[in-house]
Amino acid sequence: MEKTSRKLTIKYALLQSTYWISQCTIYSFAAIYLQYRNFNNTQIGIVLSLSAILSIILQPVVSAFADKSKKKTVRNIILILLLIAFASAILLNIKANSLLFIGCVFAIITAIQFTINPLLNSYALEYINKGYPFNYGLARGTGSIAFAITSFFLGHGVSRFSGAIIVPFFLISYVFLFLSASFFRLKDTDKEAANLSKNHRIEDISDENENPPSTILGFFIKYKRFTLMLVGITMLFYAHSLINTYLINIMENVGGDSSDMGLSLTIAAALELPTMAAFAYIIKKLRCHTIIKTASFFFLMKSLFIWLAPNVNIVHLSQAFQMLSFALFTPASVYYVNSIINKEDRNKGQAMMGVATIGLSGTIAYITGGNLLDTRDPSYMLLMGFIVSIVGFIIVCFSTEKSKI
Repeated sequence: MEKTSRKLTIKYALLQSTYWISQCTIYSFAAIYLQYRNFNNTQIGIVLSLSAILSIILQPVVSAFADKSKKKTVRNIILILLLIAFASAILLNIKANSLLFIGCVFAIITAIQFTINPLLNSYALEYINKGYPFNYGLARGTGSIAFAITSFFLGHGVSRFSGAIIVPFFLISYVFLFLSASFFRLKDTDKEAANLSKNHRIEDISDENENPPSTILGFFIKYKRFTLMLVGITMLFYAHSLINTYLINIMENVGGDSSDMGLSLTIAAALELPTMAAFAYIIKKLRCHTIIKTASFFFLMKSLFIWLAPNVNIVHLSQAFQMLSFALFTPASVYYVNSIINKEDRNKGQAMMGVATIGLSGTIAYITGGNLLDTRDPSYMLLMGFIVSIVGFIIVCFSTEKSKI
């Protein structure tokens, strides 16, 4: 049993690590890459909002297909999406003179990246719900460490060599991501060793009477309170998206550069590991709905502190809130969806959470953030993020329903 658990956790940790290396490269350094390709802040906001809009469309469609399909597993869907993104990234190196071409291709790549994230969660839950021992929090925290290391070295690399290194680095990371996704499965001997232990199962609310999957519209009607919660989460993640996307502008506003940006991302990501690794213990003491409300409060605090930050060091310090906001929310939201959403709709549930945390919040943040930077300044942009976060926090507190775990 322990051997099987260790194997599965290591394999999933490798999958999460390679994903977050690629995500750090193409998303966290998106503004730097697009600036390198002569995009201004408003144009960067348009490109990233286009990618978010595409992901809003793509995530529910792909998740609905995954819920209905009996032949295509989540793993196969992930592999197909990875191949499309890889081929698209190659095009950026072949023809990269037209801003329209660069923007469209870049939007497709990042939209696929956004779509893969909730699928990785669904993939893990396929194993957890079947009873295989699995430490999701530790594996996801390992991905955060990989993100942290990538942020640090890529930040220094960009500072030394320019944004030209971003796409080649992304392509290399994608080769390893594809291999990790290919190898994430158990052999028959491992399945037998696991014995489908019920002690490791997440409580399943609909094993016995599984209904047909809901349509996308039917999903929102069926889970009204969850839908309202998604609105609040979108507003909370608005400031989070502003900070992550325009961190280079925030840093430059307080006297920093791309190396400082890389270090700041490293600090935030590194602080995620202790919380995520300890999540298996935390969830035994607190239920998911309580954890989500707590994390929401610290999202609010982070947006406040980074808005008030007068220098680079205080921006770095504000990233400490990451361990009690994003690091708590990420695993808790996965378990929360698995607890309150019926089995036949869980892929859609994870996808909708992805739409809220990345798609909708990102779309609004990219458009308004780029425009605010070109017309006002980073401080004003962060103030708007903080105000929206206050409203989001209130909505989340009142709409989050009690979970069984």
